[in-house]
Amino acid sequence: MDTRPSVFCSPGYGRDGAPDLLQSISRSALQASFPVFRDTEIDATFYPYIGLTHTIRRKGDGWVVRISDHCRHAPREVLEAIVMILGAKIARRRPSPRYLKIYESFRKDPAVVESVRRRRLRKGRKQIANTAGKHHSPVEIYREVNSRFFNNQIEISRIGWGLRRSWGRLGHYDPVHHTITLSPVLDSPAVPAYVVRFIVYHEMLHEVFDKPSTGFRRHHPPEFRRAEEAYPDYRRAKQFLDQYCARRRRR
Repeated sequence: MDTRPSVFCSPGYGRDGAPDLLQSISRSALQASFPVFRDTEIDATFYPYIGLTHTIRRKGDGWVVRISDHCRHAPREVLEAIVMILGAKIARRRPSPRYLKIYESFRKDPAVVESVRRRRLRKGRKQIANTAGKHHSPVEIYREVNSRFFNNQIEISRIGWGLRRSWGRLGHYDPVHHTITLSPVLDSPAVPAYVVRFIVYHEMLHEVFDKPSTGFRRHHPPEFRRAEEAYPDYRRAKQFLDQYCARRRRR
């Protein structure tokens, strides 16, 4: 099935030319606009991210640009806008309002929204263990937090322990499937219940504040942070997690 955005397909822009066009745009736009990219190698590719995610990172003496392949059939001006927004981030500048407007128009196109939605449903589901946990029950904690802080108005389809012991991401909220996954490293007698409750509370706030991703959005806007800090054990939980994860890094 052809999922190309109908509004943004332009004549003469086909499948075979897309990667070459992206490479050309990235090199010319970044090197001409930002001193940090001059006289450096820039490798730009489309990447099968689930959503509209775009990244740029240093690699040796050069740079690697990865653009969501949802944009593979976008016109030149959209690709240039994405690249320039990424470049501004590296250069610590404010992106041009013109580029932000172009990209915002693209990401709101119904065909693009539908393409992202279908891929999220197909690939984005987190794997959650069926076990209740040895020391903490995610379901019971969710019910307690929902009743205490959200008047039972937050609907999560599933919550549980992930399959991987992650120290970098202790919790994750999936906005498409409305699930919360917790890292099994929290299911320990060394972790107080109020800490796990705080993690669940944090992830439930995403159900309240998260908006559809632009690929450049702030993950925790100011209103999110204010609500997070309203959690009664916020400072105590943060202090514990800082120390708990620091001990792990020292091993």
